Amino acid sequence: MIKIPAFAIADYRNLWAGATFNQQGMSGEQVVLGLLVFQITQSTAWVGVMLAVYFLPFFVFGIVSGAVADRLDRRSLLRRVEALITINMIIFAVVLALDLATLWLIIAFTLITGGLRALHQPARLSYAYDIVGGDKVVSGLGLLNLGSRTGQLIGALAAGAVMDRYGGSAAFLVIAAGHGLAFMFFLRLRAAGKAAVIDRAPMGQNIREYVLELRGNRLLLTLLAVTASVEIFGFSFATALPELATTRLNLGADGLGMMHAARAVGGMIAGLGLTFMGALQHRGLAYIGVIFAFGASLMLLAADSSVTATLAIAAIVAGAAAASDILTQSMMQLAVPNALRGRAMGVWVLAIGFGPLGHLEMGGLAEWLGLGAALFTNGAALLVVGVIVTVAVPRLRQL
Repeated sequence: MIKIPAFAIADYRNLWAGATFNQQGMSGEQVVLGLLVFQITQSTAWVGVMLAVYFLPFFVFGIVSGAVADRLDRRSLLRRVEALITINMIIFAVVLALDLATLWLIIAFTLITGGLRALHQPARLSYAYDIVGGDKVVSGLGLLNLGSRTGQLIGALAAGAVMDRYGGSAAFLVIAAGHGLAFMFFLRLRAAGKAAVIDRAPMGQNIREYVLELRGNRLLLTLLAVTASVEIFGFSFATALPELATTRLNLGADGLGMMHAARAVGGMIAGLGLTFMGALQHRGLAYIGVIFAFGASLMLLAADSSVTATLAIAAIVAGAAAASDILTQSMMQLAVPNALRGRAMGVWVLAIGFGPLGHLEMGGLAEWLGLGAALFTNGAALLVVGVIVTVAVPRLRQL
């Protein structure tokens, strides 16, 4: 029987379960929100605007969220944010049930939920490191990612099926129930973790140290720039999914749920692979390889294909995306002193906060050139990023 050391730790099991239910909500809400916006506007550009607003708080709060994760008890922060997300979902379910949801109200809700998730990410990722330690950070984050993608698989399928049969309000209530379960698991977190920061500096000092580290740590700056580039040209493919499902494949809410489920399956495979690699050597080379795979698979997604082939390619795209997340999260935390790991994850949140540029770019290109050309262009751009990093950033190759 294969043993997974992290699962022997009760707090890690509870974190894993909580993250799983948290991420079913993130996946489910993107299915429902993306389809609502596309149904109202019949425009992929507006789906891009919605996702840009969703990820805007990641950019705005990137520095602050990391500092908060280092200042507060991460267990308490996870509980508070999860409770607020649950309440937010219930409120929006009521708004949908009363048929009060306009495009701008959906955008406003998207901004609120994006802000809460921007606070949640650094706390969850740095607490995972607290539990498993630096020597097992890649496998620990890989396993956590596997749980997250499992949740996304369940959330996408459930949200698509429930919305198709009972409407958006019922779908959001199902999502809220999942967040309620996540909150219950986070309540069970006990220990701070063996690598937890003991001396917590005031918030102002936290932010000053953050800025100084970002200015002086060339490796962290490099990872920020590369991660932001991959976010812009790679992760923006989510903008294309509603049109891909409804227009090219002639599927409805169920079909969009299947597209997001395929994303989750790809992420699960990547997370599982990195979990059993243990103390992965040559993380930088692995990351560069992932960038090339990401770009090539996006170019494949651009071509007209059957439903089965499209889902399979979407899974490959998502697997590359998940591997990219795991590797950058681990490399950023290992690139800073232990006391700054929460802020390192704030840098990661800041990097993915560049995503709105990608979602707007993808939406605009899809309207101008067509969906296939937009996907192909972004895939080619990722290949260029991979070449530039390989040639110009030798230090990353040596990690």
